[in-house]
Amino acid sequence: MPRCPDPAHRYLLVTLALLAIGGCSRHTPSTAKLNAPPTAPPFAQSDTGDTYDPQDPCNLLDPKEVEAVLGAPLAVPPYRAGSSTFNPSPSGENCVYESGNFRYITLEVDREGGAQHYSMTGMVKNLMKMGGGSAPIQNNVKKNFQLDDGTELAGEWDEASLMPMNCCIFMALRGDQLVTIDFTGSTATLKQAAQLVDSAYKRMDSPLKIDGGAAVAAAKTFDKTRPQPVDVCSLLTRAEVEAIIGRLARDPISHGHDGCEYAVAVPQQNVPEQYELQVRWRNGYYQWRSDQHTGHLGGAAVGQMAKDVAAEMGAPLPEQAPPPDPSATPAAGSAGTDPAETPTFTALHLAAVKRDVEVAVAGSYPNTAEGKAKARGLVTAALAKV
Repeated sequence: MPRCPDPAHRYLLVTLALLAIGGCSRHTPSTAKLNAPPTAPPFAQSDTGDTYDPQDPCNLLDPKEVEAVLGAPLAVPPYRAGSSTFNPSPSGENCVYESGNFRYITLEVDREGGAQHYSMTGMVKNLMKMGGGSAPIQNNVKKNFQLDDGTELAGEWDEASLMPMNCCIFMALRGDQLVTIDFTGSTATLKQAAQLVDSAYKRMDSPLKIDGGAAVAAAKTFDKTRPQPVDVCSLLTRAEVEAIIGRLARDPISHGHDGCEYAVAVPQQNVPEQYELQVRWRNGYYQWRSDQHTGHLGGAAVGQMAKDVAAEMGAPLPEQAPPPDPSATPAAGSAGTDPAETPTFTALHLAAVKRDVEVAVAGSYPNTAEGKAKARGLVTAALAKV
């Protein structure tokens, strides 16, 4: 059940957006100071020699630049892949930069034909400018691509934007060249991602001697160190579950590697109380960050509808600054903890991530402090077993 946009998937997203016109967010980057990363782990050490493909998408960024953005050494050298981290391939069109905790950034380079690809994004944004989507989203589209602090976008490109309906896929066009960076699977900000794209364009005519195909074998070996899927019902014993949510009405219902259902024997106030533990074994952080953005868009749409209704009734609501998009800048938790490892409610469910495995709880449980505490308890307990 992984989610990671390969080229075909990205264009499908744009097509869907043309039909739905649900929303689009735009931002803007600037340059950030880069610090040298710590010594790379053994997986990341390789010698590419003088043999390299000038069309290799991995030859436009210095690995140290990306390590500074990821905040950790690369687990393996940059490697080519057909679809994010899922298909390492010597001829892959993407370059993957992956850290030891499975956070990653992908770079795709269209050295020609990029204008046509980019125009599909422009079609969506033009429709939004003509009135499609909610007002906050339309306003954002019209703001000439600025960061929340008002900083204008600047770089080695003619035009740049975020892919519609995505928080973290940045596209920059120069002539007929297109560089696309997907940083959803990392904690990187848009500002940091755009700096990498700027660096990539500056090396377009003089690429580095990096062979992304040479690291494919190492990438496949590293991939085997990921947590392996198991039956979700096997993560917690019945006694452990009952200690968190109460006596069960029946044995847990297994959905294999995907989930496990628990029904409480005595529902509170006759409200059905059922908790479904869901696990995404791969690309969990990517999904978690995407859901944060989806929740933000949904909240903005609901808020705008409430504002419109109030205005029609002659009681307009006071103007308020829109809340920040939590997916734009994942904040560090207390004592340097990873915010993704703290159970957080999104538009879809309660979820947390550890080692790229997302554990979530959905279901028909009471929307009360006690019900939410039980859901958090399940996520925390299951995450500890990953």
